[in-house]
Amino acid sequence: MNAIEFSKKFQSNEDCYLYLMEIKWSSGYQCKKCSSTEFGKGRTYYYKRCKKCGYNESVLANTIFHDMRVPVLKAFHMAYRILNKKKGMSTVELSTEVGVQQKTAWLFKRKIQEVMQYQGKKKLKGLVVSDESLVGGGRKSSYGRTHEQKDIVFIAVEKLPDERTGNILIQPIKDFKLDTMLPVVKENIDEKAHLYADDFPTNRGIKMRRENTELIQSKGSSFFDELHKQVMMFKMWLSGIHHKCSTHHLKAYTAEYTYRFNRRNQRDFIFHNFMKDAITQQPASYLFLKATVN
Repeated sequence: MNAIEFSKKFQSNEDCYLYLMEIKWSSGYQCKKCSSTEFGKGRTYYYKRCKKCGYNESVLANTIFHDMRVPVLKAFHMAYRILNKKKGMSTVELSTEVGVQQKTAWLFKRKIQEVMQYQGKKKLKGLVVSDESLVGGGRKSSYGRTHEQKDIVFIAVEKLPDERTGNILIQPIKDFKLDTMLPVVKENIDEKAHLYADDFPTNRGIKMRRENTELIQSKGSSFFDELHKQVMMFKMWLSGIHHKCSTHHLKAYTAEYTYRFNRRNQRDFIFHNFMKDAITQQPASYLFLKATVN
C-alpha cells in the first residue's frame, strides 16, 4: 500500500482491530489458556471468550500491541512509516509526525525491531562474500584489527549469478576471535553456500572447519566492492538518520536495516507480512528493551 491507500484503509481504531482479527484468527480460534477452539462473544467486538475456561482474549493480547498506551491507529501509522520509508525514521521525527512522546515512539520502534530481529533471519545461500567492519568514531593510536572503543559488525552479502546483490547480513560481534565468528557464520550462512572471506588468521580457522570456503585479500579486490558499498551505506544510514547508536542497541538497528533491505523488492506486501509476524510476537516490556542486550 502506498500512503494514500494506507490512510483510506485505516481511518479509525476499529479498522485496525478488524484487520488484526482477520490475521490473528484467520485459521480459527484457540484459547491461550486451555487450547479450546470454542468461543463466544467477548467483552467487546474485538475480544473472544473461551467457552471452556472463560478466558477473555483481546486481539491485541500476546502481540507487540499488548498493553499499549496509545491508540492502535497511531501504532499502525508508526509501523507503516518505519517499514516503508527507505531509510527508516528517527524516533524524534516519528513522534512529531504521529503525535506521541519521543519515549513512546522509541519503545514501539524497539518492539518493531524485536520482530525484525527474530522473524527476519534467513540463511544466505549461493555465492557469499563476508568481511568485518568497525562502527564508531576514528581511532587515535593504532591500525589493523584493533577496535578500541569501536563496535565490530560482521557483514555478508549474497552475489547473484547476474551480478546483482541478493540478501545481506549485518550483525554485531564482540571481537575477531574464531570462537566468536564461527557460530555467526554457521548460524547465518548455508553450509552449501560458497563463502569468500578476507585472508586473516580467524578466517583461516573458519576455512579449516567449514567446506566451500575460500580466502582472498579484500584490499584492492573488486570482488569485495559490493560488500564495501553495503558497509558504507549502513554507516551513512546509522549516522545520518540516528546520528549515533550505543553498543547496547546496535543489534536492534542492524536488524532493522537488514530487514528492510532484504525486502526491498516486496514493498507492496512488507506491511502486511510484518503484521502477520507482529501478531505472533510475544510482547517485550520497556525494562527488558531498555536493559537487555539482545
